Amino acid sequence: MIAPINEMANLIGSIGNNGFEQDFYSFCHTLLQVDHCTVFSFDQQGTPQCLIAEARHSHSRDVARQLAQEYTEGAYRRDPNVALNQVGSAPGTLPIVRCVTPSHIRDLGYRRRFYDEALVRQELALIATVNQQTLYFGFYRSEDQRDFATEDASQLQQMSTFLTQTLSKHAQVLQLREGGNARAPEPTSLSPERRERMFQDLRASLLKAPGALTQREAEICASIALGYTTLGISLNLGISINTVATHRKRAYAKLGISCQNELFARYFDSVASSTVN
Repeated sequence: MIAPINEMANLIGSIGNNGFEQDFYSFCHTLLQVDHCTVFSFDQQGTPQCLIAEARHSHSRDVARQLAQEYTEGAYRRDPNVALNQVGSAPGTLPIVRCVTPSHIRDLGYRRRFYDEALVRQELALIATVNQQTLYFGFYRSEDQRDFATEDASQLQQMSTFLTQTLSKHAQVLQLREGGNARAPEPTSLSPERRERMFQDLRASLLKAPGALTQREAEICASIALGYTTLGISLNLGISINTVATHRKRAYAKLGISCQNELFARYFDSVASSTVN
């Protein structure tokens, strides 16, 4: 099956938004025809946090979220994937794709609660490390569906990098928002052509300013002055949110400023006047 390009674009566009979880499920349903899915993030101490618990129907969603809560409260210790030490692998380890059939689970209590009562036929698990955390994806087919095939596992393996990076960025955005660092939405009042001209002029001005900014630092400051969010800059330049923050901090120190407003006041007026149509 070819990866659903339109759904990929929609999912990227919803990073950090309230509808991300449902968009993520919709993407996975198109990709693997699953009834519900969950994603847990394990920290370096092996403690999980639920990032996704979504399903096709409201009843299945309620069940998935209830089980996800029980899982994070301690049931994860009975998960066969955790018992096999597949969760918590060292950074850089290749993603693991594993098909779990309930009848092969030896812990009958765990099997009954998390598979039989949830009417799960099979689970296709993806386990990968990113940003010093382990992401554990569970994709579930219900009893009225067919078993996962080799092609499904291969498809998931091919999409593993996209899924892990997308979830990682979404989690980073939520952390920034909780820390009070969320910014306004991307600017929409300027035409793409005018915005590009302003970006080029701002970057050129910043490169000439005292402080000797690097090309990357100037690009990031120009983007900030135009109102782009940290996430928007990350996606536009193809770098991580942490890298954006590092370059911003260094650039502000070189320029002797401490916030976006100072950057805006210092450089935007002179450049904007030259871009008025």
